[in-house]
Amino acid sequence: MKRIYINQTGDSNKFWTIEQAGNSYTVTWGKIGTEGRTTSKSFEDRETCRKEVEKLTNEKLGKGYQEISELSQVQAKPVEDYKPMDEDIFWEVIKLFDWTKTGNDDAVLRPAVKHLASMPVEDIYKFADILSEKLFLLDGITYASNIGEESYKGEDGHFSVDYFLYVRCCVVANGKDYFNRVKANPTEMPKEMEFEPLLYLPADAYNKKTKSEDYDYEPKYNFETFSNTDGWKMEDDKKSWWKLW
Repeated sequence: MKRIYINQTGDSNKFWTIEQAGNSYTVTWGKIGTEGRTTSKSFEDRETCRKEVEKLTNEKLGKGYQEISELSQVQAKPVEDYKPMDEDIFWEVIKLFDWTKTGNDDAVLRPAVKHLASMPVEDIYKFADILSEKLFLLDGITYASNIGEESYKGEDGHFSVDYFLYVRCCVVANGKDYFNRVKANPTEMPKEMEFEPLLYLPADAYNKKTKSEDYDYEPKYNFETFSNTDGWKMEDDKKSWWKLW
């Protein structure tokens, strides 16, 4: 008997069927509304085949598939109207970070990279623009003075411009609410925490989409430390006493 499963959760709109005949099974899968692709596999005996069918079926159920009786009665999900990249979509992408994979930066970013790569290249560029603006807005002495041991300490202290940038990345990576809280109150800046990998998200998404390594887009804002001159206004405009490393 053929067993039929569908998954229409989130962005999914897929079907998967499996049918055992003796010591072999046939699987068909694809997007709902299409014929899909078919493959078959044979085993030494019927029981081994049955166990493999059961294993595959349980895997599909674990991924959100539901069993139905008739595929022809299922309506394909309507295609949502395209929405170009904006602030709301930017933060939706950021929310996709998988922090359960902390310690493996690629794994943390993977869901966001995959989602962003599914968008038009113009949206990837716009994402980079919005990211650059967020980092630029946090570039200032009041924020740099509240990042823990590596804080800006004035003319007699050492200050790492790169580390401060990576701390600003951490703020953005933790989402819209935290960003707005820090923006309003610099003392909320993270202490001894940074997330440099955020800088590479647009390039990773672009390269995944285009299957290339030639991302060279220059975002709208220069987010390198000291680029926001209003945020770094000092009585001594020469800043000759800054010691950078």
